Amino acid sequence: MSQDGERVQVDHKGKRLTVPMRGFPPGFELRPGARVILYEEPSGPVARPLVRAVRSRVRPQDIEARGEVEVAERRLEMQANTIVEEAPPRPNEPPSDEYEVWFVERADGDGADQVIAARRRP
Repeated sequence: MSQDGERVQVDHKGKRLTVPMRGFPPGFELRPGARVILYEEPSGPVARPLVRAVRSRVRPQDIEARGEVEVAERRLEMQANTIVEEAPPRPNEPPSDEYEVWFVERADGDGADQVIAARRRP
């Protein structure tokens, strides 16, 4: 898998296809080995993120830094354009340090998986 702007090149059933990316944050940069799913749209096949979600306590300053972050004993990496949503705290309670984190796994298992989105739990 390789990326060129808003298109990715993937191997599928012995063929190399170049398809548009859909469902990724604008400017999101996939790394070689990232897993995507091919989805057939009326206009043809597109690559959508193949993500896993995990809920875990995370230091809010690590989320704000948008760098490497440890989530549920996994080393993940964020990008400047990773989507981060802050849920408002419940009345009379401090903000939570629990997040739901969605990440794109790597097929090869080497290196850190990429965070596509993180949302603080209320």
